[in-house]
Amino acid sequence: MSNNRLWKRKLQDKINEHNGQHGRKAKGVSHKTMQERASSLFRSFGLLRRLGYQIDPSNLGGTHIQVLVDYWTSNARVADRCRQHGVDMLERPHSSTYIQQQLSFLRVYAGAWIGKPGMVRPLAHYVDDPARFQRSYTATQDRSWEGNAVEFKRIVEKVAAIDARVAAQLALLLAFGLRRKEALMFMPHGAVVDREHVPGSQHPSDRYAVFLRIERGTKGGRLRFVAIRNDEQRAALEMALPFAPYPSSHLGHPGLSLQQSLKRFDNVLRKAGVTRKQLGVTAHGLRHQFAQGLHVELTDVHAPVRGGDACADPEVLKAALLEIARQLGHNRPSIACAYLGSPARPSQPAPQSGSGKEGGA
Repeated sequence: MSNNRLWKRKLQDKINEHNGQHGRKAKGVSHKTMQERASSLFRSFGLLRRLGYQIDPSNLGGTHIQVLVDYWTSNARVADRCRQHGVDMLERPHSSTYIQQQLSFLRVYAGAWIGKPGMVRPLAHYVDDPARFQRSYTATQDRSWEGNAVEFKRIVEKVAAIDARVAAQLALLLAFGLRRKEALMFMPHGAVVDREHVPGSQHPSDRYAVFLRIERGTKGGRLRFVAIRNDEQRAALEMALPFAPYPSSHLGHPGLSLQQSLKRFDNVLRKAGVTRKQLGVTAHGLRHQFAQGLHVELTDVHAPVRGGDACADPEVLKAALLEIARQLGHNRPSIACAYLGSPARPSQPAPQSGSGKEGGA
């Protein structure tokens, strides 16, 4: 059997040819995705070779995927092969999030790059106990600043003393649930739109009259409209405007690339002590706080992760989760639970004996 000594060159050729393209859609992917995908593929093929599979990159098969998952999950099935080839077993399995990501990269590689669509199956197909590696999108810990007794006003003043532009960016995270990249790329001029000008495909809620258009820097370039509901949001926009003097201006630092602006943002927050180690929170916690505040407004109860009681009306809760997910830039209501926790079902009275009907109205 050939040792396929040129496997790295062949794999790199595949990457050079295909890596700029999305796996399913006719569009490109970000530089970050390209880097992560290339690194993942080299790790996977490198591991297979260490485990004795001297395969050509074009000959990846289902058996190889099973071996990779067995290794990532520390399954005893791969122990003998590890011993034979001097490869240490993992002390503990990788997280389900990590494994899902690696399989996603391999799925694109197999389907779009080497013509083997459907070869890479869902993670549950490869493991003995799927529930053990089921990815959870439900928050079990409150990541918001408020929930960790961190006062936003005090911190944003501290940040402003270091870099007022970063303080304005930070205010947008809380006011509109933006990600940091979205805040840095945000162009405030012309971003405020009336409900009548929001495309119907965005399902604008009837309860709001004015929205903020968010598109630059979003995941997958997905357009969304965040409702402008209160004076705090308007104040955040007023705070941002001086740093974007022209209609084409964004909030990133002039003269810096996006990556340099993101690094500047992180460094300023670190200097202000905004780290999980020092304060127990990160900037992303403001997005959680935005979602939790919207949950209170829509349901009149605190989010489950904040210890709130269950919303008494299931239809109200369902609509609220969908609205929160959309304003965060997602389509599935279940994603909102990553910020809010799992909604508990309201307790139902026991059926009355002999009535044939459920008790309670």
